[in-house]
Amino acid sequence: MANKDIYLVAFYHMKPRPGVKTSVKGWMDDKNNITYDESVEITRGLKKNTAMAKVVLNLSKKTVDRNSWGTERTFNEYFKHYFMGYHKYVTTVMTQLDAEYMNSMLDEMQAELDAAKEPEAVIE
Repeated sequence: MANKDIYLVAFYHMKPRPGVKTSVKGWMDDKNNITYDESVEITRGLKKNTAMAKVVLNLSKKTVDRNSWGTERTFNEYFKHYFMGYHKYVTTVMTQLDAEYMNSMLDEMQAELDAAKEPEAVIE
């Protein structure tokens, strides 16, 4: 039986930061010399190239199927991250899969933005 779940699959490609002298031995040992390009796919079912992905989110079940970054991030944390960069695509898919979840996440993200904008109270 074919897997019909919808996935967000994220690939990361490592490259040197601009200005880094790659001819110097050990340039890759310093994490500040490296940057990543992110490419994201939304697919129905898993493809062969998914084995190369750093992050795989099952949007249908709202689970993190793969996280190769070695961090403990929840589905909601990843969802917010990818929504910020790919909101057009994520909104289209999630509205069809689970409109109630999408609306609750939009409300949560808006509340976080509003809280960040509020000036801190001045203590005299």
